[in-house]
Amino acid sequence: MIGKMICLQSSSYREFLTEKKAPIYSRMIVIMAGVIYGIMGIYANAGFIASFESELLRNVAVPFIFILFGLFSVWLTRLGLAVLLWAGARGFGGPGNIGDLNRGAAVALIPGLLAIPGLTGAGGGLLTWAGVIVALIWMYFICVKIHETTQGFQGWKAYTSVFAVFVFFASIYYILVPPGL
Repeated sequence: MIGKMICLQSSSYREFLTEKKAPIYSRMIVIMAGVIYGIMGIYANAGFIASFESELLRNVAVPFIFILFGLFSVWLTRLGLAVLLWAGARGFGGPGNIGDLNRGAAVALIPGLLAIPGLTGAGGGLLTWAGVIVALIWMYFICVKIHETTQGFQGWKAYTSVFAVFVFFASIYYILVPPGL
């Protein structure tokens, strides 16, 4: 079902939202993505981690902190995306349904795994940027499907509401990220 959602099959979104285990699946997606983000952070900072003299720090504590940071970052991103999708829905006259948006937001994070090398500094160059761009476009279309399913938006309304959400999200990101990164 989640695979069909990733492939943008409209009926799978309604099926997912009516599934009793959808909250569990959403949490599992967040945990999986968070651990992957943490592992990529470890990979990107391997030289820094290796510089610690204490074996306990080098092999346990610091990697554990990276994994926790990955989990927190993905959880916070899901929460932020859900709130922004809610705001976009309400701004365009939808009912909101924050619970459905929150569960759907977890699925929207899956394509974001393509952007992790760019976000952690583990990769560089054209391929990394291509991954970030593909992830953002794919996430956009998943969020459109989420708005179509949860808000009853069709056509331009779904695309415009999600576009507004992404513009706002990008502006927040621009404000928070230091220049030069």
